Amino acid sequence: MRRSYLSIVLIATLALTACGTNASNASNVTSISVEDMPLSAEPADDTTTQNNTIATNAFKFNENVFSKKAATIYGEKTKASFFNLCKALKAGEDTFECPDEATYIECIEGDLLNHFFPAAVSCISADETTGFADGVGKIKYNITKDEFRSREKAFEDKVVDTLNANVSPSYSEFEKALNLYVYISQNFVYDYEMYEDYLAGKGENVGAYRALMDSKGISQELSDLYSYLLLQCGVEADIISGYNINGDHQWSYVTISGKDYHVDPTQGLSSPDLFDDNTPLDYFLMTDNTRAERDGFSDYLLCGSTSLEVQATDDKYSGLSGGYFLKLDCDRNILTYGGYDGGGVQEFRYDD
Repeated sequence: MRRSYLSIVLIATLALTACGTNASNASNVTSISVEDMPLSAEPADDTTTQNNTIATNAFKFNENVFSKKAATIYGEKTKASFFNLCKALKAGEDTFECPDEATYIECIEGDLLNHFFPAAVSCISADETTGFADGVGKIKYNITKDEFRSREKAFEDKVVDTLNANVSPSYSEFEKALNLYVYISQNFVYDYEMYEDYLAGKGENVGAYRALMDSKGISQELSDLYSYLLLQCGVEADIISGYNINGDHQWSYVTISGKDYHVDPTQGLSSPDLFDDNTPLDYFLMTDNTRAERDGFSDYLLCGSTSLEVQATDDKYSGLSGGYFLKLDCDRNILTYGGYDGGGVQEFRYDD
């Protein structure tokens, strides 16, 4: 994670105004003076994130992640079969148990690998002629098993290292969601070359695996990765897509304290030209109305389906819009952020 510090422009603005003005009417947002805001140009070490202690090696890789909404959409039969596939892949086996051919195809050729076992994307395929028989599906490896094991292990290690460097099991769902949002914002870039390949029909390697290993991606990859990392640390997260005049776009749909929100990690990528390279919060924990008004998206697909209603109405975090991340104090439950256009430094107090 990159360093966190106040921009020179913001410091100058605050020096002239003595303290920032409150950009939100929310009772959990307050303004603070620049003297109260600690500045640091030093990056955090591997055991601290935004001045919060993180226990090293706290997370272990979970091969069986599957969101509750996805289980509702695909069904428990498909979920159980997919877990059988994941277990078989981890063991280097050639078959897995599944009840029927349709489930077999869904597990291997559908979107499930992208969302819930990214290392296998483009590495395996189904045999649609003789691949399923008597409750057993065949796994066709497109690379050698040794190559797959090496690929999967490298991805697994990087997932665990990423979680252990950025979040702690003791963090709240909000803290995990924010820390990983900032992690992607500060460490990833948009891959314009892949976007052109994707439009040309050459996006077979698009996925969370490529994004994590190369630190770049398009919206499908960055949102898949963000949601996957959240699932790995115990936060419910899904993939949602929509359409506007510019085409299709994908982002994350996250559950915090039982309520759903839109999170767009692609739009949250930092830029050296904006806000001293700090993370913008406009696209973090949005409501349905904010998502629709901001970019005009419609016809949502949640986990690739229209069977579940999208309903994100809680506006608890709406006050963060128009701000950029500065610091998170997990001990005091305070998020400190800067406001655009001289809005000053704000404190957002959140629940555990």
